[in-house]
Amino acid sequence: MADRPPAARAALPRPPRPLRGQPHTDLPLRRRIQHHAYDSARLVGFLALAVTLAALLVLAGVTLTVAFVALVVLSPLLLLTSPLWVPMAAAVFVSGAASIIGWCLAVGAVAAGTWAYRYFTGRHRRPVGAHRVDYDVDAGTASGWMGYYAREYGARPRVHVKDAAPGA
Repeated sequence: MADRPPAARAALPRPPRPLRGQPHTDLPLRRRIQHHAYDSARLVGFLALAVTLAALLVLAGVTLTVAFVALVVLSPLLLLTSPLWVPMAAAVFVSGAASIIGWCLAVGAVAAGTWAYRYFTGRHRRPVGAHRVDYDVDAGTASGWMGYYAREYGARPRVHVKDAAPGA
């Protein structure tokens, strides 16, 4: 019997991990400390949130109270000086509206002048960027660097772009 190996110690099953909210008494000490540290960090976070919300609630209440008191105190002054404020407000409104209308008309006049200049100088038929090269609209050819590229590499410059709606 001496040559028989010692009996292996049977492994005991580990206890299941406790669910949230259950006590941690069956966990080892190190794990319990980690859980308490995690719970205390959450507690500190919730306390910081509660303190911040309470401070904001107090500040909102103070702001509304001061605004109401200012309205009560200053309303007689506003009522007494209203013959001055109403015409001034109307004048500011009318001058602001006239200014906005004037700026809109000025932008429209600049746009119309630009269109008329391009139309009467014949630039409305040229594609964008055609002023940088010598572009002959009627012949559909280009000289300058575009023509050189076309002759050198056998490519033809794009002349006409088809309309999205033919016949329109």
